[in-house]
Amino acid sequence: MYRWPTAVLLILILVGPGAGALQVDSSGTKDFWKIQDAIDASEIGDEIVVLNGTYGENLVVDRPITLRGEGMPLVEGCNATSPIITINASGVVLDGFIIGGCTNDSCNSGSVLVLSDGSRIMNNTIYGSTSHGICVLNSSDHLISNNRIHDNFKAGIRLAGVNESRIAKNNISNNGYGVFIERSHDNWVSNSDIWGNGADGVTIASSTGSELTSNSIHSNADNGVYLVDSNNNILVGNRIRDCMNSGIDIYRSFSIMIASNAIEGCDGMGINVDSGDNNVMAWNSVLNNDLDGISILGASYNTISHNVVRSNRESGISLRLDSKRNMVIYNNLSENKRYGIVFDESDSNFVQANEIDNHSTALIIRYSSDNSIVENRIIDSGFGLSLEVVDNVVVSKNEIVNSTRDGIRLFRCDNSNIWSNRIPNSAADGVHIIRSTGTIVSDNDILGSGEYGIQVLDQSAQNLFLSNLIQNSGLGGIYLFDGEFNLVMSNGLIDNKKFNGRDNGGNRWAGNYYSDFECREMIGTMVCAEPYEIRGHRGLITLDHRPFVDYHVILGR
Repeated sequence: MYRWPTAVLLILILVGPGAGALQVDSSGTKDFWKIQDAIDASEIGDEIVVLNGTYGENLVVDRPITLRGEGMPLVEGCNATSPIITINASGVVLDGFIIGGCTNDSCNSGSVLVLSDGSRIMNNTIYGSTSHGICVLNSSDHLISNNRIHDNFKAGIRLAGVNESRIAKNNISNNGYGVFIERSHDNWVSNSDIWGNGADGVTIASSTGSELTSNSIHSNADNGVYLVDSNNNILVGNRIRDCMNSGIDIYRSFSIMIASNAIEGCDGMGINVDSGDNNVMAWNSVLNNDLDGISILGASYNTISHNVVRSNRESGISLRLDSKRNMVIYNNLSENKRYGIVFDESDSNFVQANEIDNHSTALIIRYSSDNSIVENRIIDSGFGLSLEVVDNVVVSKNEIVNSTRDGIRLFRCDNSNIWSNRIPNSAADGVHIIRSTGTIVSDNDILGSGEYGIQVLDQSAQNLFLSNLIQNSGLGGIYLFDGEFNLVMSNGLIDNKKFNGRDNGGNRWAGNYYSDFECREMIGTMVCAEPYEIRGHRGLITLDHRPFVDYHVILGR
């Protein structure tokens, strides 16, 4: 067995924990009984160990040293209107203290005030300031970690003019704001519990390059996270819940990445973007919020992608107030109380490949133009799709299944194109059209509607119904109740119960297939020489002069 020489053992004993450090004990048994005296006697790089006790001092740390508390000593300040600890040297470590009682209410003050670079503030409890808990000004490269910061009147942590710093693994509660970052860039807030604060959990103002990752932000009295006049910030992997306002609120900010967050149970929106462009909201879970899951107001070029948006008390996703050129793609929306997706006074947006189920209306567009609705799957809703006072909308290749009212409802929908959609099992009409002009409804499969495959009402004019398959409707195939100069051409009308076609006059029917028509004289092999009679009210008859005898030819399917 190897034996240590006696001299080496003696050296190891003498050079134990804290050997060579200046020691402070409030009872006067060590090197100093006041912390400030130890600071004044220290040299660059020294460690000062402060033993457990109560120290009524206001400290100024003006050299790069380590202040380490042993047994969590309390520093409460003798001049309560000054910061309890002011750090104005670079490279200071403050570790293991209880710091409380500052009554200086200046915005540029706090229990701990940092004015120089590179501080390390760790493992402290900081409470009871009438200003901020920790206030860091015009500096960089800080680490604020594993602190408990609570019951400070302004912010738990404030960074102003601070760059390239990290706030990690803190418990920040019952302050005015949790974390307040302004005029700063490239800071990181991570793995912290930020809760019960009287305003926002985290505010980022006029700042760039901030990252909020893996925080628990909950039960704050305003927003979970609020960004204003900021850009190029990242919010990833946070859990945000039970806020009195919105989970994430973006105002006049752009190029914000909001990804993989869980946002739940807030009294406002889950995510709210107001007047902010080029933001991305992707892979978030947005559940059970009292207003909309994701709301865009007066904002453009935003991307809403791959989110799960469920059981919010208003709409799943809303675009309002002149929101333009946004993309809503690959989201899963279910059981939001009103609408799955709503556009209101918003133009030129693109909606593709979303799964939308169980809403009073799955997707509604109002007072808008130039929007595209493509390749979505809409199931088990009241109205599948409702277009109200719109112009130049494209609705293409959607599957709209099991609507308890109309599959697609058009009210004053002008100059639009409804094509290649599959609409089975609507309880009312497959496509219901009111007072619309210049719209093309083509190449749709409308199957098993409870009432009519297509019904046209209230002076709808100059619309084209082309190459639709309308089959097994409970009342009728196509019913032109009121309107004129509409053209019904090359449709397959098959086994609709009361009639395949009905027209109250003023429209043209040409080259359709009618399953209840038996042709006795052919022109060639596909077209009948006899007209098909489409009946209307008071014995009015409209003729299709060249009905087809094979719907596969005219439909191409």
